[in-house]
Amino acid sequence: MATDSGEPASTDESDKPAGFSLQNNLISQEDSLTKQESMEESDKPCSSAGTSEKKRFFRKSVDITEDDRMLEQSLKDEKSTDPLCPQPMEAHTTKATGTAQECKNEAKANSEACKDSPREKSEKEMEEEAEMKAVATSPSGRFLKFDIELGRGAFKTVFKGLDTETWVEVAWCELQDRKLTKAEQQRFKEEAEMLKGLQHPNIVRFYDSWESSLKGKKCIVLVTELMTSGTLKTYLKRFKVMKPKVLRSWCRQILKGLQFLHTRTPPIIHRDLKCDNIFITGPTGSVKIGDLGLATLMRTSFAKSVIGTPEFMAPEMYEEHYDESVDVYAFGMCMLEMASSEYPYSECQNAAQIYRKVTSGIKPASFNKVSDPEVKEIIESCIRQNKVERLSIKELLNHAFFAEDTGLRVELAEEDHGTDSSLALRLWVEDPKKLKKKK
Repeated sequence: MATDSGEPASTDESDKPAGFSLQNNLISQEDSLTKQESMEESDKPCSSAGTSEKKRFFRKSVDITEDDRMLEQSLKDEKSTDPLCPQPMEAHTTKATGTAQECKNEAKANSEACKDSPREKSEKEMEEEAEMKAVATSPSGRFLKFDIELGRGAFKTVFKGLDTETWVEVAWCELQDRKLTKAEQQRFKEEAEMLKGLQHPNIVRFYDSWESSLKGKKCIVLVTELMTSGTLKTYLKRFKVMKPKVLRSWCRQILKGLQFLHTRTPPIIHRDLKCDNIFITGPTGSVKIGDLGLATLMRTSFAKSVIGTPEFMAPEMYEEHYDESVDVYAFGMCMLEMASSEYPYSECQNAAQIYRKVTSGIKPASFNKVSDPEVKEIIESCIRQNKVERLSIKELLNHAFFAEDTGLRVELAEEDHGTDSSLALRLWVEDPKKLKKKK
């Protein structure tokens, strides 16, 4: 007979309840083990309710229940990574859930990072696009202006532009309007048209000009070739001393540019030549005379107040009776600045002091600092007070100092007494490489 506790009173098979034989109990134990192994292989979590049901099913057999507990302990050791966890399957599920959550968070973080990276890149691209977005167009539609400032002066601002016909960058220069009269406007337009046709290796190309409106005020726009390597002025500030070979080469190129201007019909006079508007080209290291359009505009609109730079102005310019020789005078001052690395008349405090010295024929203090006697002689022949006494551009180019180095040298083979009808000359090849280039 079974007791009230539900435990068996004897070990006799006849006393056991029906359906609970030892053989049946062993079969049930094997079935339970098979079920749990199947659960382990399929890696499916086992609920606590299922465990309670299994314990209730074997509550009549103490031995089998103990074996079942041992089996559960074995499964706990195999499947649980945390020995303190009371429910091994729940721990496994929790761990798997935690790992999945971590992976999800990591994937989310990576996704957000990927989103942020393109966003930052697109912002930079947007800034670059904003800079390169055209903010103005020429009346003809050929030239575009970008909001990229390249330089600023007392009455002008230079921006980067683009020639849509050649896709070459240009300089877009905006000048303050001086309220030109109709006659002055017509004169400037005519001279600007003439400047458009000028093409020379040592002249900055002038493309176009027109009147425009800037912030409600009229202004004049000049479009020229873009020079990105600075001016002679910036070069002298950086390197202080100019090598004689560079001085000779650059002065020769300036003279060639002036000769081209002076041989036009009618002659073109720059009137404001100085180291600030002589530009250096980066790729070749050559120099070009610039600001021709600006000089033309200054002469038509600023004639009553400012007509040039006092330190580089010839005396006759103050009387407004001058010719091409004013450019020779200005060239001499440029050469002086290049040779001495000092601005002419820097000892003067104002324009009035400069005017008194210039009109009195007093040379700049830096003139005495020139060490090369040949260079000093050339400068002196350019800045003479009387314009008739100055050398012309042609004479300067024929000077031995500015002669191009061809690799050849010619000299008399014998003394000339002036009686023979012929001369014997000797030709020396000093640099064969340069001779080959000329061929």
